[in-house]
Amino acid sequence: MTTKIKRLAVRGQRTRNRLARLIARVGFGDEYFLILVSIFIGGMTGVFAHLFFNLIESAHVFAYGHGDSTGLYHGRVWMLILIPAVGGLAVGIITSAFAKEAKGHGVPEVMDAMTRKSGIIRGRVAAAKAVASALTIGSGGSAGTEGPIVQIGAALGSRTGQFLQIHPRQMGIVVACGVSAGIAAIFNAPIAGVMFALEIFLRDFSFKTFSPIVFSSVISCSVMHALRLDDTAIFEVSALRDAGYLFSGYELPFFLILGLLAAIAAVLFIRALYLTEDFSDWLRIPEFMKPAIGAALLGTSGAIFVTMSQDASVPAFFGNGYPAINFLLSQDVLTSSVGWLLLLFGLKTLATCFTLGSGGSGGVFARSLLLGATLGAAFGMALAGIGWIDPSHVSAYALVGMAALIAGTTHAPLTAIVMLYEITREPKVILPVMFAAIIATAGAQTMLRDSIYTLKLRRRGVRVGSITDLTILRRITVSDVRRMDTAFVHPADPLQQLLDLAAKTEATDFVVVDDQDALLGIVTGRDVRTALLQPEAVSLLIVQELMRSGISPVTPNETLDVVLDKFARSDVESLPVVEDL
Repeated sequence: MTTKIKRLAVRGQRTRNRLARLIARVGFGDEYFLILVSIFIGGMTGVFAHLFFNLIESAHVFAYGHGDSTGLYHGRVWMLILIPAVGGLAVGIITSAFAKEAKGHGVPEVMDAMTRKSGIIRGRVAAAKAVASALTIGSGGSAGTEGPIVQIGAALGSRTGQFLQIHPRQMGIVVACGVSAGIAAIFNAPIAGVMFALEIFLRDFSFKTFSPIVFSSVISCSVMHALRLDDTAIFEVSALRDAGYLFSGYELPFFLILGLLAAIAAVLFIRALYLTEDFSDWLRIPEFMKPAIGAALLGTSGAIFVTMSQDASVPAFFGNGYPAINFLLSQDVLTSSVGWLLLLFGLKTLATCFTLGSGGSGGVFARSLLLGATLGAAFGMALAGIGWIDPSHVSAYALVGMAALIAGTTHAPLTAIVMLYEITREPKVILPVMFAAIIATAGAQTMLRDSIYTLKLRRRGVRVGSITDLTILRRITVSDVRRMDTAFVHPADPLQQLLDLAAKTEATDFVVVDDQDALLGIVTGRDVRTALLQPEAVSLLIVQELMRSGISPVTPNETLDVVLDKFARSDVESLPVVEDL
């Protein structure tokens, strides 16, 4: 360990101790330490989300213009190929040279880091992902912002946790705080941010986990509001309100079919995306060139589309697709045909596979939103065409399709339901949204057990647990589990005695007892290693100065789910086993 790393570790430990003392001084317990950390992560992620948003807008305006401004495109069809290709080449160079984790949609990389690396994410990932994704989306790549902001927030949370030397068992919560904060800020959806972090990443809805994630989400969203001076929903649905739509029970069969269609579409897209990734991995060309080739194919499809349609506007399947979604949610959608909507669905799927399958950087939420809106609108148009629904209600089916496709691809129906409400602020469709989201999730899980996120992990040999795993822990008691070697010490023993015991035994943590062998606390191996960073203090320290008191012991008859909860409330790697209390 270099001197610089040692100093950073000592500084982080001192900062952590100061914060812990501050919390204790105002009368709160150790569990509130994570809440204080989550507030910092939320604020920092909110600032980064604002910068990331501006970076995307600047790249898009430079490439394609906005309003009265004229970008590089300026109606020249050949630029639809050149701009994405150059953007893809820049992305390939950035991801290859600085952070390979920044390519693709990002969420599986964060899940992998939480599962196999104790939440450790390199700090450079945040910067590389922000720039690479802004270039991908701004140059026309078919990708969204959720994957990048999840990886950016997770990297910020991870670096904060590493600096403060957060226990590995709590690093997952700290990283999830960054995830929640990122989703909340970029979509103006604080509740959906919390649900996304809990349902997809932690799969733990306990109060101890829930609280810091909520704080992080709220602070991040508040910072974004203050910086952008805007608190409106992302998508405008006033046309649906003006149409006076009210859900009726006779529509349930329609939404059942729409949910099943969304499940099929979700599975087909997941298969297509991973097939494209496999083909890209098979190609024997330099890695940095692959995103450029995918972007060039995207641009070629866009150039063909513009030439055939004789419309010089930027193709609707370029970028994040938000303008197209607003179109599908308005009454203007009635000027389209079912055939045109299905063509847009196919082109958007193809464009996303070209962009992300080749190594471009971006998320899949925006793609799911547009594909879901397109599928729902096409289905609604078909129903209106045969007179089964009012044509003015087509946009309601587009809304339901958005939630259903998100649920089908992510296998996270709660997140999809809450997300749809927060990005539209439309409560009238909440019942069909709930119904179709569950149908889509169930249908997609029947056809493909993995979501678009977990499939990549399973292909790497990583299994992501679920909430149902707790049922197994409830059947096993402490007495059924092999215990670690134990070393007993007393408060007045010198630190050198701990070092001697560690050399003679396999013990890593030390149980502190009094003269009657009553439990007083423990000294963790991590605290001993921290003390060793200052060798001159070794001869002066005693056990009492390193001891952690207030540790909850476990008993032989307690089940492992109870033990797991005690570990979650304690910043330690082992707990002492005592006779029944």
